Amino acid sequence: MDESEALTAWHEAGHAVIGFALGGRVESVSLGGEANEWLPERFGDCVVNWGPVDATCNWQIQREIMTLLAGPVAEMMYLEEVRRLATVPEWQYDWEMAFRIAESFLPNADNRTVWLERLAEELHLRMERDSCRAAIAAVADELLAHEILEEDQLQATIGFWLRRDA
Repeated sequence: MDESEALTAWHEAGHAVIGFALGGRVESVSLGGEANEWLPERFGDCVVNWGPVDATCNWQIQREIMTLLAGPVAEMMYLEEVRRLATVPEWQYDWEMAFRIAESFLPNADNRTVWLERLAEELHLRMERDSCRAAIAAVADELLAHEILEEDQLQATIGFWLRRDA
């Protein structure tokens, strides 16, 4: 295992654990990925199903944004360094998606940037909790061992560390 594989595993595990904690159905998480019509070739993938979403409900929008930002935040945890999400090239896809989604309720770009950075800081504090950090580490370890985890495996691994309402 090299450092980039571990970073990718932590990144995808961050998406999966926060998606699960916020009520999403995490269908799969994987290392590697093929290019498709809307995403470039990538090193990892996490599929979270939110069910019916009301695009006017700020809480539903916020949980999607938090799940997007959780990947980069998990990498910061692994690296034990805090960085501004918008400045790291490897995190641009997650940042740009979060930025675009937040536009629906924060049209001013400067205000949106400040809000997203604050949200990432709050998310970092939440993810550093022992149970959340342990869940991320466990999913990352499983992902490094198996390269793909399906919904039942994820529920068992994450559910061991987190309750749904965590």
